Formats: sequence, C-alpha cells, structure tokens
Amino acid sequence: MRAVNSRFSPIAVVPAYEAAGTVGAVVRGIRESVPRVLVVDDGSTDDTSGEAARAGAEVLRLPANSGKGSAVRAGLARALETDATHVAFLDADGQHDPADLPRLLAAAAAGEDFVIGSRMGDPDAIPAYRYRTNEIGSRILTRMTGLEVEDAQSGYRVVAADLLRRLDLNARGYIIETEILLKSARHLSRFAHVPVRAIYGGGSHYRPFTDTWIISWGAVYYKVFETD
Repeated sequence: MRAVNSRFSPIAVVPAYEAAGTVGAVVRGIRESVPRVLVVDDGSTDDTSGEAARAGAEVLRLPANSGKGSAVRAGLARALETDATHVAFLDADGQHDPADLPRLLAAAAAGEDFVIGSRMGDPDAIPAYRYRTNEIGSRILTRMTGLEVEDAQSGYRVVAADLLRRLDLNARGYIIETEILLKSARHLSRFAHVPVRAIYGGGSHYRPFTDTWIISWGAVYYKVFETD
C-alpha cells in the first residue's frame, strides 16, 4: 500500500469482442465515475466500435480477433502513455456492474495499489460449478503468491499505473488476469478486495471448463518460469 497521492486520475480499459449489444451501456456507466474510457475492439464483426464511440469512449480497434490478453495489452500500452495514475479494468459484456466501480476507485484513491472486485461474498448469485472452480483457483493463487486472493477469476480491478509499468506481460487469452496478478504480487504486500455484484449470463465468451483448465496450467507456468 502506497502513501495517498493527492492526484488521482484513473482511466478505464475495456476489452470488447462482439459486444455491440452491451458495450454502450457499460461505457456510459463507467463514465459516471471515470471520464476517460478506452474500449479495445478485438476484431469484432458487429458494431462494437461504433456503439462504444457513440457512448463516449475512445476506441482502439484491433485488425483481427486475437484474444482478451492481446486486447488488454494493447489497451494498457495506450493507457500507460497517458498521465493516468490508475487503470480500471472492466469487461464489455455487462458482467461487471459500473455502479460498483466507485467503491474500487475509493480503495485505490486511499492508497491501495491493486484492488480486486470480489464476487465471492454472494455465492447464491454464482453458478455452483463456477463458484467451486473459482474457490479452488483462489486458494491455489493465494498459495502461489503468499497473498490472500478472494476471487481469482475476477477481471474487475483497479491497479496503479506505476505498478503496471513494471510488468512484462505476454498472455493472449483469459490468462492475462492471472498473469497480471502473479507478476504484481512480488511488488505488493497485499491485494485489496471490494465486494461487487455477481452477474452471469449474457454475452460472455468465457468457456468455464476449457478456459479454467488453461488458466490453471498457465498459472503454474508463470509461477515457475516468469515470477521467481
């Protein structure tokens, strides 16, 4: 946890793929607390870019779909060129409620370098198999990092820009969130957790079993080869 900085200037990075039906509402919701929103359109074939722009976002369009990790890294490259002090990460599919964002921002403004939106306090709102796999993954990452991780699969985060600049990221898919967590842990004394609403269904492209398997083995790779 760093000393409180009087200048707090966040930017939101929103990876998006085939999210024309949801991204506009997400951007408008974010802009109620974060004026600068960067949507990274990961090669969508629908009007994701247009809907995001009309809602007030800056849009970075990738030429072809290459995975969430690629979109996040492209967004970070752009965001970290600005004078933003923090980066807020939200998904474009409506599974992160922008109404929860002010609480994450408040924790970051108070000095927390890595704030995770945790859905684990409301198990009744989460499909049982998703809750269980997330619980197991969170325990594993807690052991790997030595820091308490409540919600390993949450991509709803606010992270200090200076911390993000220290990370060498290379993931292309959903494992980007685990890579960021593992590589940040060695620079932190803790992760902060803020309860957020659990929303499932809609336009998520996450494949629960396949992607959880990939993330689990990827976490081992990053821990063994890239974080020690």
